Amino acid sequence: MVSRKIRLFVFILGFVFVTPNVFASEVIKIGAIVPITGMGAEPGQKEHVAVKLAESEINAAGGINGKRIEIIVTDSASRPTEAVMMLRKLAESDKVLGVVGPHFSAEAEVTFPVGNKIGIVQICTASSKPGVAKKNRPYAFRNTLTEDRAFLPVVKTVKALFGVKKLALMYDVKEAVCASLGRSVYPEAAKIEGIEIINKDNPITFETAKAEFLAEVTKMVHLKADGCMVGALGPDALNFITEARRQGVPESFPFLAGTTVFDGEVPERGGKAVNNLFGGIIWYKEMTSAKNQRMVKGFQDWIPRFYSNLTNSPNAFAVSAYDAVYMIKEAIEKMGVTNDPKDLAQDRTKIKDYLAKLSNFEGVASKGFDEDGDGLKNVYVQKTWNGSWLLVKEWGPAQ
Repeated sequence: MVSRKIRLFVFILGFVFVTPNVFASEVIKIGAIVPITGMGAEPGQKEHVAVKLAESEINAAGGINGKRIEIIVTDSASRPTEAVMMLRKLAESDKVLGVVGPHFSAEAEVTFPVGNKIGIVQICTASSKPGVAKKNRPYAFRNTLTEDRAFLPVVKTVKALFGVKKLALMYDVKEAVCASLGRSVYPEAAKIEGIEIINKDNPITFETAKAEFLAEVTKMVHLKADGCMVGALGPDALNFITEARRQGVPESFPFLAGTTVFDGEVPERGGKAVNNLFGGIIWYKEMTSAKNQRMVKGFQDWIPRFYSNLTNSPNAFAVSAYDAVYMIKEAIEKMGVTNDPKDLAQDRTKIKDYLAKLSNFEGVASKGFDEDGDGLKNVYVQKTWNGSWLLVKEWGPAQ
């Protein structure tokens, strides 16, 4: 009788001390930091759907090495300080192997240094301010194009189509990427193409989430330019261009912008009033690959489960987040990641090492990373036309 009690005690003791680790290792945890609320809510919510779609697909196909994955999604609220808190939660409390996100460059500039100290990979989904990943090696990655690489093809395309010789310049001085566009990316691209910026020394400026653009548009009209370079997030670009058309700026007058205008469903919300806004991005919906078609169809099926306020089409940032999950999956499989809690630091390093050399990944719109940790991508110049983004020209790999 005593012997039986001892055996039972040993069994229970073993269950208490061994089983939690066994259970923990049976689920592979990946984190995501996305702006579900705040000024980046629209793209952030789509990224949320995209990573959960990837999670579902992977688990339906047997998981990773037979283990179920769980994407733990956190909300940065579009604030850098909150993004840091979410990174620490995911890395230190949830003990994820890697992180998809954050979204904005302003977030990445503060989360990347923290991630390096912890020793955990972050793969940003939209950050495009030049140099941000390069300054934060080795755990910082961005599955995006820097703005300089994405914007030059836009200028080349608009110059060829409209023969522009003089451009106006307006930009948001508060948002990090938009300010970088206006102060360096746009002037450099115009210089390369031999285009004059009429108001280079006196640009039209504003701050994020401006209510109306009457005065700014009036200034632009008086410049008598052939087009206007807009450094703004999608919602502000929408309001600025809509006001320009209201003031009589013709549809034939082009607006040129960085990747920031692909936030906020600009053509869907603006319709014909925002026709001929040009931007360069790494993906477009009609890409014919089987992977893209599967992702688009899956996204359309999944988004009503999460958000009823959005259109059912993914955007480039959702695609970047989706591909990032599969990149981490591939790294786990190829590098012999154990997912044992005692190997957490070693497993995170293995993922970093794999991504650092990844250049032949077959994603929806991803190939891997360059030596600076930025994405290897094609550039697709698109324009807004009657409620949609329309492909104008594929430029191939960005240089």
